[in-house]
Amino acid sequence: MKFSPVVHGILAMGICILSILSAPPAGQARSCLELSSQNDPISMKVGAALEHLFADQNPCFVVIYNPPARSAQLLLDDEVDGEFLRLADFAPYQQADVVMVPVPLVSGEGILVSRDPKITSFESLGQSALGYRRGTDWSDNLSKFYPNRIAVPSYELMVEMFNKGRIDALLIDDLNLRGYGYMLSGTTRTPLKETSAYVWLAAKHKDLITQITAVLQKFYAEGHSFIGS
Repeated sequence: MKFSPVVHGILAMGICILSILSAPPAGQARSCLELSSQNDPISMKVGAALEHLFADQNPCFVVIYNPPARSAQLLLDDEVDGEFLRLADFAPYQQADVVMVPVPLVSGEGILVSRDPKITSFESLGQSALGYRRGTDWSDNLSKFYPNRIAVPSYELMVEMFNKGRIDALLIDDLNLRGYGYMLSGTTRTPLKETSAYVWLAAKHKDLITQITAVLQKFYAEGHSFIGS
């Protein structure tokens, strides 16, 4: 069947329009990985820096925040592509189909905070009420044999409970402690455990580890930090 030049022109224009409409928008040309983390100030600070650092990389990152236990469960259920600020020995990930990027995002210490200068260990707690954040593996493991411990959903609430006398001591990492230090003046602070936190990815993304590692190593080689001084 032969078409007139006018029909040919109309057909060509239609094909051109269809190709434009079916092409992905420029802003959606790349598919970013969705990472979850815990909804505390340090995680949000690191998350913002991660998004900025990887904004022009492949992969790029989009970060969401959730309560600690929920954040980990999202990765275990394959509802997100990864999670960050988890320890290398985070128990739920040891037998899961996930992989770790072997460059820590932050390193710090787990701290026991008390208002009694004589309390510097679990042994010296006696029967004092100890608060720890639910879903935070290091503090859960450290305190699991202590009989009078209380799981609290957030550091903010835990500090509030401490200041109201509802708990006598608490476990918090030194990075988050910076954000609440002004509310915990005059307390005794005892380091109990050194910690480093990493990015974990669903195993289907293991081929991206080399690229992500290279970006992080370059970031550190240039003297940068995710948390500043």
